[in-house]
Amino acid sequence: MSQSTTIKLLIVTDIPDAGVEIQHMLAEMPDIEITGTAAGGAEAISLADVHQPDVVVMDYDMPGLDGAETATEIVHRDPGVQVIMLSLVQDPEDIIKAMRAGARDYLFKPLAEGELVETIRWLIRERREYSRMQSFVKQLRKAYEALFRDDKPVPPTVVTYLETQVSQNPGDRLALETLAVAYARNRDWKKLYPLMGVLIQG
Repeated sequence: MSQSTTIKLLIVTDIPDAGVEIQHMLAEMPDIEITGTAAGGAEAISLADVHQPDVVVMDYDMPGLDGAETATEIVHRDPGVQVIMLSLVQDPEDIIKAMRAGARDYLFKPLAEGELVETIRWLIRERREYSRMQSFVKQLRKAYEALFRDDKPVPPTVVTYLETQVSQNPGDRLALETLAVAYARNRDWKKLYPLMGVLIQG
């Protein structure tokens, strides 16, 4: 997933008019950069390797590799890519195959006004929030592990960081336990005892 504010998007369809229609749908999104249009699965895989798109909007029914087969390969090479499948046919088996292949959504044509734009924005928000949470948990676990390496006092900056995380996420058990360890290491009993009460009640 690109860390910039620009969303890189790849269109995959063997119908030229469909590709043009998708571009018109996305015209209201200035933060989208259409990196290319592929006419089939093999070309889509090659372009995805080159451009590393954040989102791939793809027709399910195509000659050669179908949408599920193409999505499988693209997602295998880049697990962070968001694949949106499009189809005229509401076939449950196709939907299951596409989702198992890594598609994040399956939309039926003709699309409702704003449906594609809304789906893209939702997927990007979800992915960025997931990445943010992963980063936070990673940092928190590092801080947690560092607390047990020795018996030295925990630096005030670390305590402040942990207190901020607990304030923003009061239900986060890991953050609460980590802060409790920090208070104990610093012999800050005045702050530790109320926190221990919260942990016991939880």
